[in-house]
Amino acid sequence: MVFNIWQTKNNNGQQKLIKNVRKGKRMELLNYSLRVGDKQLLHDVNITFAKQQIHHVLGSNGVGKSCFAKSCVGLLPYDGVIQHKDGAALIGSSSNVPNEFSIRDILKELHKKFEQSEIEMLYGLLKIDNISDKLPLAKMSDGQKQKVKLLCFLASKPKIIILDEFTTALDKSSSLDLYAFLNEYIKKNEVTILNITHNLSDLEHMPGKYYFISDCEMKEVNSKEKVIEKYIKGE
Repeated sequence: MVFNIWQTKNNNGQQKLIKNVRKGKRMELLNYSLRVGDKQLLHDVNITFAKQQIHHVLGSNGVGKSCFAKSCVGLLPYDGVIQHKDGAALIGSSSNVPNEFSIRDILKELHKKFEQSEIEMLYGLLKIDNISDKLPLAKMSDGQKQKVKLLCFLASKPKIIILDEFTTALDKSSSLDLYAFLNEYIKKNEVTILNITHNLSDLEHMPGKYYFISDCEMKEVNSKEKVIEKYIKGE
């Protein structure tokens, strides 16, 4: 069953249909490797991302963070196994929601596909009622656009949520709103969130687990302070 009313496209221009998953599961990488062209990005990674946690993934530019995210939703090929990735939603800085759509238009489309109670819960939790329902997406602030994007993707109840540079370029107020929402959302839902980021404020405001990508490896780091130190030093 397709839940994304604005379907994404893969690198071949084909429509990618994402299946819904109702039962919460952790996501696991088993002997996972990723190569793009001639460049080996990740090799033989074995990690379990537990549900009901936010997993922050950091690393220097070019190490493969965004490519890893794309592979999790089938947009890039990989070797090994990603268990329980069906239903994963990748939410980044771009969107395929039409720019001329207003909140009213978006809600109309969502109500055709998804549960009204879920839409209303997200609408309230995201404080979207503070946005004029006639304002087109093109005229919204970056923070407002990110809230609308979360409404569209999460209405389908995906169990794996991958955020790719989601808070980049947002003002402090917008970021704090999104942090509060995500912290509350993960308490109430059996979901796994991977947050691929360069924004160290994400770590300060969203408790979770920490991972660092370097030298074709993705390893868990046992504290926020240590992963920040590794990131600053570029290790």
